[in-house]
Amino acid sequence: MIAADLTNGDEVTRIEQRLIDDGAITLFVNNAGMSLNGGTLENSASEIQTIIALNITAAARLGIAAGKAFGARGKGRIVNIASVLALVPEMFEGVYSGSKAFLLNLSLSLANGLREQGVQVQAVLPGATRTEIWERSGKDIDAFPAEMVMDAGDLVDAALLGLDRGEEVTIPPLADEGQWQAYQAARLAMGPGLSRRDVAERYRVSEAV
Repeated sequence: MIAADLTNGDEVTRIEQRLIDDGAITLFVNNAGMSLNGGTLENSASEIQTIIALNITAAARLGIAAGKAFGARGKGRIVNIASVLALVPEMFEGVYSGSKAFLLNLSLSLANGLREQGVQVQAVLPGATRTEIWERSGKDIDAFPAEMVMDAGDLVDAALLGLDRGEEVTIPPLADEGQWQAYQAARLAMGPGLSRRDVAERYRVSEAV
């Protein structure tokens, strides 16, 4: 086991090097993360910098390092623990949900780039889950209705099943998989129209005569 402070760039470098050097590592779970105490506008610049360093910078560096190492070896699995808040930024605190949206985007990009190299990338999007992150950020998980809170063991079991099924996005609490598939289909359908020379007609202003 290696202990490291992943808000420290030098410590992140040390873990990156381990991923690169140790060919016995075939599974990387990108699970480090934190939440803020209070809303987006209630935290200091230092607190914002810390959560970005851990949830975004370290997660990106380590996920990419694992992707490069596993891609070169032609095998491996990367599991990025994001959050359902990546899909509902209106809920709770925006920097945390934004960091998880970043991790979802990174996962989809890595999956697309590494799929043909024999590397599987999975993003797991938990809902409220009973872990220590709540207490550490000054929140009370028991303030949520019991039916909204998943046990960590159940989350892990569902995530591993999704991984074995080859899912690139696993949302353990979502009962209707069709909702995610429709969301993905709608997002992908927008792709061809997102970058064009001409401004969309709806933004053309006609001057009154």
